[in-house]
Amino acid sequence: MLNENSENLSFPMPENKSSSSRSGFFTSPVALIRLCSILFVFLTIGHTSGYPWTSDKVPQEKQLVGSMRSVDLVFLGERSSYWNLYFGWGLFVAVLLLTLAIVLWLFSDIAYLAPRRISVITGTISATCLAGAYFSFRFFYTPPFLMLSVMFAILLTAAVQLLRRPYSKAGF
Repeated sequence: MLNENSENLSFPMPENKSSSSRSGFFTSPVALIRLCSILFVFLTIGHTSGYPWTSDKVPQEKQLVGSMRSVDLVFLGERSSYWNLYFGWGLFVAVLLLTLAIVLWLFSDIAYLAPRRISVITGTISATCLAGAYFSFRFFYTPPFLMLSVMFAILLTAAVQLLRRPYSKAGF
């Protein structure tokens, strides 16, 4: 039982956050850049899940893949098959997508230190997503087109938000 001389041992409870502060999380440039980083991880998983990036449902497709594996070529003095080029390029694209996811996550950490610089980088990656969306629509499939289109819009929004921020004193 507490008497008049005993100390109040209660701790202040945090105030309830309003819905506007929660929605502010999703509109912050850092959150948007990190969201795209996660989406790039999903894009990488989707890309690699398509391995071996061929279909063998029709005899003509099996014949084409067999030809790619058996036809050799010499490029810059090195012997290889078309399949090695095709397969190697698919793996290389997966590594690039994963690297881009990591770079975006790291850039989100310094977005407030150098907002204009990160804005230019984010805008450039956004433009790359737009090009990727077009190529996916034109030459590949709908899922990467949709994913890259969404990432374009999100990164463009983050870039614009960062451009509107003043330089911080800690920035360069």
